[in-house]
Amino acid sequence: MTIVCVDDHSVMLKGTTHCIEQILPDASIVGFTNADEALAYAKDKGCDILISEIELCGGDGLTLAQRVKKMNPKVNIIFLTVCDEREYAREVLKIKPSGYLLKPAKKEQLEAELNNLRYSACVV
Repeated sequence: MTIVCVDDHSVMLKGTTHCIEQILPDASIVGFTNADEALAYAKDKGCDILISEIELCGGDGLTLAQRVKKMNPKVNIIFLTVCDEREYAREVLKIKPSGYLLKPAKKEQLEAELNNLRYSACVV
């Protein structure tokens, strides 16, 4: 299983990937601070779960999620963001994500989202 994490804040990205490593030690977890690099990786290697910030410097997490979902309609998408859901409600609902967490999310919250994926990608 491949998990792609995207956050333009490297400290948050490192914390998220570390947390996921603890929850899913057998997963392949790749982190990016740039939406274009994450998209290129997903095109080349595939992606079972995308965990992304919505507002990215030099990119847009919603557009990234839409493009990844177009490549793989059964990709699980979890938004881990500082954005209030009401601000992006229509766009988020169109994507039909598996989860939505506000930062800073606790390990238990992330684990709960990974345990309740829309499409089965793994057993957590």
